[in-house]
Amino acid sequence: MGELYAYAGKILYVDLSTGKSWTKELDEELIDKYVGGVGIATKIFLDEIPNPKIDPLSPDNPLIFMTGALTGTPVYSSSRHVIVAKSPITQAWGESHIGGYWGVELKKAGYDGIVIKGKAPNPAYLYINDGEVELRDATKYWGLDTIETAKQLMNELEDRSVRVAVIGPAGERLARLSGIFFEPFPNGPRVAGRTGMGAVMGSKNLKAVVLKGSGKIRVKDTRKITYILSRLLPLIMSSPTVQIQALYGTAGEVQEFYEYGDMPIKNFTKGVFENIERLTGKALKESGMVTGVYGCWACPVKCWKLIDAKGVKQRAPEYETLGSLGTLLMISDPLIIKEANELCNRYGLDTIGAGVTLAWAFESYERGLISKEDTGGLELRWGDGATVLKLIEMMGKREGFGKLLSEGCKRASEIIGKGIEKYCMNVKGAEVPMHDPRAFKGMGLQYATSNRGADHLYGLFFRIEEGERVQDLKIYERVDRFTTKGKGWMVATMMIWSEVQESVGVCKFVEIPPAHVAGLYTFATGIKKTLPMLMEVGKRVFMLKRLFNNANGISRKDDTLPERFLKEPLREGGSAGQTVDLETMLNEYYEFMGWDERGVPRKEVLESLGIAEYASKLGVKVE
Repeated sequence: MGELYAYAGKILYVDLSTGKSWTKELDEELIDKYVGGVGIATKIFLDEIPNPKIDPLSPDNPLIFMTGALTGTPVYSSSRHVIVAKSPITQAWGESHIGGYWGVELKKAGYDGIVIKGKAPNPAYLYINDGEVELRDATKYWGLDTIETAKQLMNELEDRSVRVAVIGPAGERLARLSGIFFEPFPNGPRVAGRTGMGAVMGSKNLKAVVLKGSGKIRVKDTRKITYILSRLLPLIMSSPTVQIQALYGTAGEVQEFYEYGDMPIKNFTKGVFENIERLTGKALKESGMVTGVYGCWACPVKCWKLIDAKGVKQRAPEYETLGSLGTLLMISDPLIIKEANELCNRYGLDTIGAGVTLAWAFESYERGLISKEDTGGLELRWGDGATVLKLIEMMGKREGFGKLLSEGCKRASEIIGKGIEKYCMNVKGAEVPMHDPRAFKGMGLQYATSNRGADHLYGLFFRIEEGERVQDLKIYERVDRFTTKGKGWMVATMMIWSEVQESVGVCKFVEIPPAHVAGLYTFATGIKKTLPMLMEVGKRVFMLKRLFNNANGISRKDDTLPERFLKEPLREGGSAGQTVDLETMLNEYYEFMGWDERGVPRKEVLESLGIAEYASKLGVKVE
C-alpha cells in the first residue's frame, strides 16, 4: 500500500512459548474496515483465537495491545490504546483501555500493536527498543509490586524514560480481579483494570512490557489539524465538566453525582451518606492530599491528580475509587481510601472489582450468609477501614479469605452458594461501576448490554442524562434521566460511537464532537472518513464482539441487571423511589441494533457490515 500517515504500519507478533517474534504490515482493507485501536484488535483477536470457548487462562488466549489510529498525533488527548483478550471475569469478551504515554511510545517504536501468544516457560518481560525485540528473564522481578518492578526495570536498563506496562503479585497469582498497570512510576499508574487482563498476562508468565521508541509519528496535513484544534480548544475548555476535571480530576464530580442519587452507598442500598463532603475533589485538594497535576499525551485538561504515597507519587483516588473503596463500604476517611487505592495499585488490583466484591462480602456477612469460619476469623463490619486494608492485602496475595475474594464476587458467590449471588452487583460477571442505574435509567441499559459486562465507559450515557446533547449523532433534545421510552436507540448510538473513539484513540472525557473526529482522522491519515463511515466501523466492531459473546452462551437472558436495581427502590436521596424498567428500553435497543429475540445479530445486519462469515467461524446460528 501507499505511504501511511499517523499509523506506524506494522503489528508485532510474539510467541512466548518459543521466544520468536515477527511483524505483519497493516493492509488497506484492515484500516478501511476497522480503523485502529479496538477495531483492529477485535478483528485480529477473532482471527487468532483457535476456539471461542477456550479457558481464558490458557496459553491459546491471545493478549493484544493496540494503539488508536490517532494515538501519538497532535490531536487533543490522542493517547489511547486498548488491551483485548478473553476475560477470566466474564468468560467472554475481555477488554480494557487507557491513556497516558505507553501507547504513544509503542507507535514511536514502530508498531501499531502487539499480539502476544503462548506462555513463557519462565517469568519473562518483553523489551522493545525501536526495531529491537527481546524476551528477557524476569525471575528476579516476580513477586515484586508494580511500582518496585517499574523502578528496578528502569535501573536495569539505566533509563528512566522507558515506558513500562506491568502486573503485580495479584496478576502473577491469577487473581481474576487483577489488571495491567502502565507507567506506575514515577507519576502514578494508568490502569487497565477491568475484565481481568492482569490475570491473562500472568497466565503467560509475562511480568512486563517495556518500551523505548525514537521514531516520529507523521500526519498528512498539520496545518488543517492545527486550525481545527485552535477552534475546538475554547469549546472544550468551556464545558463545565471539563473545568471541574481540570481543577479536581474526576473526583470533582463526587458532589454532583451524590446529589443525583447516583453514587453508591452501602452496596447500593442507601441514598444518603453523612460525610460525603470529605470525599469531594475540592476537599481532597484543600486538605493538601493532592500535591500535583499530570496529564496524558496532548491533553489540555490534565485530569490526572497526584498524591504522595510513602514517598512515591501516585494518582489521587478518582471518582470510581472514592465510590468503590469509600461510600460503597461506608468509609468516609479519605486517608483510608488513599491507602486502599495505593494497595490496589501496588498489588495490581482493579479498584472497582475489589470494592464491589468487598461490599458483597460485607453485606453477606451482615446477613449471616458468610461467617467467621469463612473469613478466617475476621469480622466484616461496614466502615471498618482496617479490615478493608487487610482484605485488599489478602486479595493481592491470594491468601486466606482473600483468595476467594480475588475471584470476583460472582465466582466467589457461586463457590459459596446459599443464594448469595443476589448481593453481588454484577452484569455477566463484571462488577457494576459506581453509577446507580436507578439514577440514570439509560445507564442501566448500557450496563445490561455492554460487551464486557457492566461498563460505564462504553457510551457514557449518564452524560446525556445529565443534559448533554450530541447534535452530530442526532441527540438534539435534553433527555430526562428517569424516563425509559425512546432511550434504546440513543444508548445504542452512544455505545457504537464509543467503539469509534476507542478505534481512533481519542479520550471520551475531552469530548471532541463526532464530526470533528472524522475530520481530524481524515487530515491526520489522508484517508477520507465521514462520520457515517466511522459509525459503520463502530457498528461492525460492536457486532463482532456480540457474536463472540453469543458463542460463549450470552443471550437476552444475560442482558439484565441485578434484582436490586429492578425491584428495590432507595428510600432517600436524589433517586429515591426509582427502579429500572429494563424491558421497554431493551426491546427498542434490540430493534435498533437488528438483533433477534435471542439477542443475536440478524443475518442481514452481518451481511451489510461484511462480517457474516464470523458467525459460522464462531459457531453462532443466525437468522
